Amino acid sequence: MTNLDKQEQDILQSVENGQWQSKNNIDDRRAMLQSFVKQTNTQDISLKIDENDIYELKKKALQNATSYQNLIQILIHQFATNKIRLNI
Repeated sequence: MTNLDKQEQDILQSVENGQWQSKNNIDDRRAMLQSFVKQTNTQDISLKIDENDIYELKKKALQNATSYQNLIQILIHQFATNKIRLNI
């Protein structure tokens, strides 16, 4: 097994314990999510994100069959294109 941090181990254990249910549309969902992140011009950035937020992002990414990095990209893109709003 690869080296997983505690949060990743918790997620894996919850999957193995049957705490997750498939939405039965993984291929459609993956195609939709990949379409959000297909960009020709990208720039690498560094962010400081609370450890608990990363944990929650990883859980949500796993539910949606994507990586947490892609999930962050999708959130930023949707915010930048006014598809979602933040309550600040």
